[in-house]
Amino acid sequence: MPFASPAPNAPPDRQAGRWNTAGLALLGVWSALFSVAVAVWVYVAFLSRPATADRGLVQLVGAPFVLVALGLLWWAWWSARALRRGRREGWTLLLVLGGVCVAQAVLTAQALLSSSSGAGGSTAPRELTGVLLAVIAFGLGSVVVAVLGRRARAEDTADDAAAPSD
Repeated sequence: MPFASPAPNAPPDRQAGRWNTAGLALLGVWSALFSVAVAVWVYVAFLSRPATADRGLVQLVGAPFVLVALGLLWWAWWSARALRRGRREGWTLLLVLGGVCVAQAVLTAQALLSSSSGAGGSTAPRELTGVLLAVIAFGLGSVVVAVLGRRARAEDTADDAAAPSD
């Protein structure tokens, strides 16, 4: 499927412009989360306590995750540029990250609930349940904003194509 072309000189009051702001804000939050994760790994793996075998393990195991986080940071930068230019491809990262976020939180919640309802009869801590609900809400928010932004961009592009040219 070919890439969608940018809308030529779309007025800022268009429907897609409203969603672009929300999309850029969400991309900023995701980028901040990835940046913090990379910074924490650098601190733990290289700057914390003296060198030990544990430190080497953290460096070795964390390196692939950091590479993925750096790749996602680059994708977020590319997506932000695409959104500012009015291209639909900018919404893809929010769809992917939101979907993965919701799926992972639901699977974690399912495992947590099944382990806490065992023989002890204890329930999951409220703090952890609240965090999981917040993560699910953030992921769903990313997906909803991306879907509505893509839809608004498609409607604006269709309106531009249907408008008579002078």
